[in-house]
Amino acid sequence: MPQRLLILFLVLCLAGCSGLPRNAVAPKVSVAGIAVKRLGFFEQHFDVDLRVSNPNDFGLTVEAVEFDLDVNGQPFASALTHDATPIAAASSTLLRIDAVTQSDKLIRQLQDLSPEALKAGVPYRIHGRIKTDRSPVWIPFDHAGVYGGEEKKPDGRRV
Repeated sequence: MPQRLLILFLVLCLAGCSGLPRNAVAPKVSVAGIAVKRLGFFEQHFDVDLRVSNPNDFGLTVEAVEFDLDVNGQPFASALTHDATPIAAASSTLLRIDAVTQSDKLIRQLQDLSPEALKAGVPYRIHGRIKTDRSPVWIPFDHAGVYGGEEKKPDGRRV
């Protein structure tokens, strides 16, 4: 009898996994924008726009995202959201997520960022995990980039 239960359990587990595509690629996550939402004495809230790209040939739904945002090499803000958002195959969408930072982290950033650094763009790193309807586990992500900065004008003449 215990062997039959074990076999039944294994068959049900395999049947549950059969809905997952074999060659699935993890969604890509990057920062598309950030804006002040609410300033408080102890903590500040920012709207962080995440660009989430689905490189797969099937649609998926983002069920949750959790991340930490480092700015200029220092921890800055963190967030967790459970808003379900569908993303069509081979496309991307923007997720606006409420991220929170503590006053000491904001003050440190304001002290460290010079006007020259802002003109060149601010380096950031976003790392965390994403949960989709196509995976039974959270999928980690880690992306670094530069936010903002002035556009460089091309040298030379236009014809």
